[in-house]
Amino acid sequence: MPTALTIEQSFGVVPIYRKGNDLKFLLIQHNAGHWAFPKGHADVGETEIQTARRELREETGVGDVMLITSPPFEEHYRVNRKGQPREKLVRYWIGYVRDLRVRMQETEVQAYKWATLAEARQLITYTQSRKLLEEVVKYLAL
Repeated sequence: MPTALTIEQSFGVVPIYRKGNDLKFLLIQHNAGHWAFPKGHADVGETEIQTARRELREETGVGDVMLITSPPFEEHYRVNRKGQPREKLVRYWIGYVRDLRVRMQETEVQAYKWATLAEARQLITYTQSRKLLEEVVKYLAL
């Protein structure tokens, strides 16, 4: 009988800057090399939303964000942690930011880019993250 996989959860923000018709998505390149949206694990006692806000602030320095808390957008995939397979669930919320200034957390992030939609589609590394982007685009009716 197969054993159930442990579910690992993270929470993040899809940061968007909009000025008139100009729309940009903030992507980060994690030190592991892949491009995605800011996310991370909850600290003890944190809500999902608090975690998403904190991770955005820690990884990018962006604290002035207006979150759209419903609906959340989700990624599901498998990861290996110390040779053990795990299911991963990442829940994101759209976050409108007012400023393009970014201050990277160099211990976890090696680069960032404010990307147009076309650039984001090309830059995002994993299929699940690209699907998430498309769900956000559809929701925003872009």
